Amino acid sequence: MKKVLVCDDEIKIRETIYDYLCAKGFCVTLAENGEKAVYLASKQTFDLIILDVLMPGIDGFEVCRQIRKTSQVPVLFLTALGEEGDYLHGYSSGADDYIVKPFPLAVLVEKCNSIINRYSGENMQRILSVGEIVLNKDKFLVTVSGEEISLTNKMFNLLSLLIENQNIILSREQILNKVWGWDYDGDERVVDTHIKKLRKALGKEASHIHTVIGRGYVIKE
Repeated sequence: MKKVLVCDDEIKIRETIYDYLCAKGFCVTLAENGEKAVYLASKQTFDLIILDVLMPGIDGFEVCRQIRKTSQVPVLFLTALGEEGDYLHGYSSGADDYIVKPFPLAVLVEKCNSIINRYSGENMQRILSVGEIVLNKDKFLVTVSGEEISLTNKMFNLLSLLIENQNIILSREQILNKVWGWDYDGDERVVDTHIKKLRKALGKEASHIHTVIGRGYVIKE
């Protein structure tokens, strides 16, 4: 049974999502604020965390950043904020996807299933490497020449995708579908932005990532 943590400060929304997801076969845990969500995420294992963005105290962005310090569990944001800058803020905080209120509950279920299946269906190889870069999926850890580096969840998943497909050119569309989800409708340039940030984080080992003009990106030994 898929375990989901739902955090929203509005009791009606929490209970509505709880009832619907339970009816669809999910095991659901509720949190009424960000502090409770961070606590539960540190004590239990979930397949997905659903976070409201606008909450008193710790907002969803900060909750996600705190969770990302120790876990790469998928995070789905619920929000009334639908501008491009809001999406980018969410992704930079470590979120995997976004759904804007109001939304059909059936769409929420499809997003939950899609994210969980995408996450659990990743390549079974848990430790990946290219050059002096070593990526450990289980520990959400990346080292360069033995030194640990800090990556956001999106950057981690992007690097993982590239290494899993060494010597294969991936288009921006392919990267968006795999890392941001097939229903992402934002600007493709978000891929370029994350590649730039990833290269900076990798330092000298960034030379393994190649831009193929007009086609996309590839990582090579």
